[in-house]
Amino acid sequence: MTLLQLVNNWKTDKNTAHSYLGLYENLLNKKKHTAKTILEIGIGDFGEKNGGSIKLWRDYFPAATVYGLDILPMARVMDEIQGDPRIVLYTETDAYDEDTFNRLFYGPESKHNLKCDFMLDDGPHKIETNKKFITMYSKILADDGILIIEDLQSIDWLEELAEATPDHLKPYIRFYDLRGIKGRYDDIVFVIDKSGNNSI
Repeated sequence: MTLLQLVNNWKTDKNTAHSYLGLYENLLNKKKHTAKTILEIGIGDFGEKNGGSIKLWRDYFPAATVYGLDILPMARVMDEIQGDPRIVLYTETDAYDEDTFNRLFYGPESKHNLKCDFMLDDGPHKIETNKKFITMYSKILADDGILIIEDLQSIDWLEELAEATPDHLKPYIRFYDLRGIKGRYDDIVFVIDKSGNNSI
């Protein structure tokens, strides 16, 4: 099934307020059955229970473990994704804190020591955290991985994000301006795509 067929529009805004799932389907479909590690910052803040996009990635990537990080408490996460063996949740966690990143994900003594096939920043949508996402999390991007930052608040941020990107990753930078689809000012997506995807 495609992302559009799987998505529950009531639990994520990626295809309601925003226009991302068509793009993400094109970017990610070649990894659907091979991806092992997915990471998203931003479990959601839509109401009492959140985590629709974490559930979406779990269902779309059948062989992957999905890591979700957010400052929200666990009580505000959907019951059905708590305790799922393929979902690892870190709540009440500042994902942009370097000590936290190193403790959980980076280096020989980290808890997980990951290489991510796909990672997504859907956190507070601030240029400072977006740049931290690039500089820190690109260290654990797989050799053919895809890094995405969505909801850029200004087209002018693209230059700053490109400057924050390590030199060896600059050739893989792409961006997608989707503002014309629904008239959303922030439907701008920054991508580092090492997958060799030439279909877009």
